[in-house]
Amino acid sequence: PPFLLSFPLTLFLNSCSSANKPCGLPHIENGKIAQYYYNFRSYYFPMRKAKKLSYSCTIGYTTETGTQDGRITCTAEGWSPVPRCYQKCNKPLLENGFFYGTEIYFKIHEKLQYKCNPGYHTPSGGTEDTVQCQLEGWSSRPSCTKKFGRILHFSLQLNETLLYKCDEGYHTAGGNTTEAAVCLTHGWSLTPNCTSIFIASPNCTCFQQN
Repeated sequence: PPFLLSFPLTLFLNSCSSANKPCGLPHIENGKIAQYYYNFRSYYFPMRKAKKLSYSCTIGYTTETGTQDGRITCTAEGWSPVPRCYQKCNKPLLENGFFYGTEIYFKIHEKLQYKCNPGYHTPSGGTEDTVQCQLEGWSSRPSCTKKFGRILHFSLQLNETLLYKCDEGYHTAGGNTTEAAVCLTHGWSLTPNCTSIFIASPNCTCFQQN
């Protein structure tokens, strides 16, 4: 009888529809697609392969490429690339130095340059440095620390050695008054730095007087 074909035929049609329309309404945290897609969800979704959607991130967030808007395509595996919105980087705090520019928020991959005040230096030993806004935050923490020492021999050539001496009352990271740092492709082998020997609390032993 004809009615016997209805069940397997319906099953076959549903299978084809699922294969040709694999993409449901995308969930985008801190972002959204056009409002009419939400209002008429059952009409537009699931969506066919090769169809494209545009989405926008809310204020304070950007796509992985650093833009406010993104575009995704429906594939057999779902939406590609997966729509995501990342929080922008806030301008970090910096003591004893200043930033170039007046921006407060930075998109992914944007860079921020800063300069230390006279007598202070960056972690690499220079007076200026640059940090970059990445997916997990700033590439490094901007820092300006006071110079407590003097350079005995200076060279910017690769693999050459920088010899420096700390002032009285200060010592190097190795606990010495004089230290050497080698210029490598990624920077100094040991960041030239002098720290006060009085920072740590002294160990005290108490004796009871008879």
